[in-house]
Formats: sequence, structure tokens, C-alpha cells
Amino acid sequence: MPALLTAALISGTAAPAFAAADSGSAASAADQVVATVQNATGTADVAPDSTRGKVMATDRGLVTVTTPASAEGRVTVAAADGSAVTMTLPAAIDATGTTSAAGTTVYPNAAAHTDLATQATVDGGARALVTLKNADAPTTQRFDLGLPEGATLVADGAGGYDIVTSAGGAGVVARGHIDAPWAKDANGKAVPTSYNLDGNTLVQTIRTGPDTAYPVVADPHYTWGIISGTVYFNKKETKVLALGGTVVGWLPHPAAVVGGRSLAGVAGYAVATDQCIKFKVNPALAPLSPAAALAGSGTYKGSAGDGYCK
Repeated sequence: MPALLTAALISGTAAPAFAAADSGSAASAADQVVATVQNATGTADVAPDSTRGKVMATDRGLVTVTTPASAEGRVTVAAADGSAVTMTLPAAIDATGTTSAAGTTVYPNAAAHTDLATQATVDGGARALVTLKNADAPTTQRFDLGLPEGATLVADGAGGYDIVTSAGGAGVVARGHIDAPWAKDANGKAVPTSYNLDGNTLVQTIRTGPDTAYPVVADPHYTWGIISGTVYFNKKETKVLALGGTVVGWLPHPAAVVGGRSLAGVAGYAVATDQCIKFKVNPALAPLSPAAALAGSGTYKGSAGDGYCK
């Protein structure tokens, strides 16, 4: 796989900064939301001046990140080929966004007992943030995903998901990623949280308790257009490898042995345990060597919504 360009274009369409707010009270509310969010996230990885389309040099590929002008808009991360992954915010009101100097766009009171926010990040990604203002705020938040044709989600085994497309002939390759979720209360204490999928809707559950200090900030963060080198195979393809067959031309022969393991051996274990096989390959290596093919190889199990190990 060819190495990708090392640049990122971060752009957005959010409303102007606080000085343009219609009233002092609106500015004050936005200021408070920004302070809460940026206290939880910091600002080191937030793309500054994102609403003016600043070009960011990164090692993660060429992408364009757009944050919405209002809470019912979509966060968009678009790759250089024009494909994009979008995410809606869990808004009940189409609140107008206000952008801080650091690049955080906030949508105060966009849902019951809830403030929303977005950030474009310097790694070519986007962060959606939910602030639960008090114990009456809903602890289940839904983010609808818009995926390119042929893209699906594979659970990464660490609480997040890879966004994958066809690897060309067999398997799927990760081109984006949804990080494992996090949540923090007002004291900076971690609040347990996790994802599950309902179709293409990312559902985040935040497990607050009697000792939780409000407000609580939680986030999904995702990227798109970045080939990570992780290639997943389904059960049929895994079985072919286990039997010594060739799944796709760029892999070495299944009998190739590196570090005491063979492709067929790893695949055989996956078949025996009702799992599938995946490889972490270096996209800069061409032609692919057996060592590169086995580096980071392992198994993954079909789970709810993973979309490929079946």
C-alpha cells in the first residue's frame, strides 16, 4: 500500500467567536461551556482557526474536517478522494454554534440538560463532545454515522471501531477509526463509558453514579482517510489461509514462517476458536514480506455490529 501524503486541511463552518454573540447572557453561557469542555480535553490537539480552513501538516494523510454551524448539522471528515464519514450530534434543538479562540465550537442547551460541542483535531480527526449538566441529563447518547458506500465497522477489541473498506480482492483495510470512548466528571475523575452499535448509529452509554460530580464531559473521536495498515479477513478467508491457500496476491504463501509462526498456523487457531484473522501491515513496504505480514497479526471475534467476521 503506498504511503499517504503528510498534510491535513482542517476547515469548518461554525459561527464566529464570542464577540459576535447576540447578548451578554448568550456569550456567558457559551463561555462556560467552552471552559468546561476545554478543561476536560485540553487544547493541545485542537486545530486552531479551523473555521477559516487552516492547512495543517500532519503524518496522517490529507483530509478536510468540517464542524457544523449549528447543532443539527453534521460533523464531516473527508478524504482526498472525496469520500467522507459524517456524524450527527445528539441534538434536540438546532442551537447555533459559537467558536472559541482555541477552536472549540459549542452549542449550549442543545438537548435536555445537555450542552454539545465539536473540535477538529490536528491528527485529521473530529471530536464530538457531550456535557451532562446534571443528574437529569440522559446517560445514553446516539451519534448517527454516514459511511461511504461499501464501508463498515469492525470492533477493534479495545472499545473502539475501525472503519473499513475492501482491501482489493479479499479482506478489508482500516481507513478510519473511532477511538474508545472516555468520560470525565467535574473533578477530572473517569466515569465508566462504552459504545455499542445500532446499525450505523454509535450509541454511547455513560455510567454515572451517586458520587459523580457534574458536569460530566464525554466524547466520540474519529478519523477517516488514513490507511492504518490493519487488514481484516472474514471466516471464509481465514479458513482458506488455515488450509494453506492464498487469499490475496500481496500476502506471502500461508506456509511462510516468521518467529516460529506461520500464516496458516495463526489462521488455524482462529478457525478452531471460531474467530477471524487480522494483520497489522506496514503500508510502506512493497512488495510485502512475510515478516511484515505477520507483524501484529492476531485474531478477532465477531461481536455485535462488527460487520465482517462472519
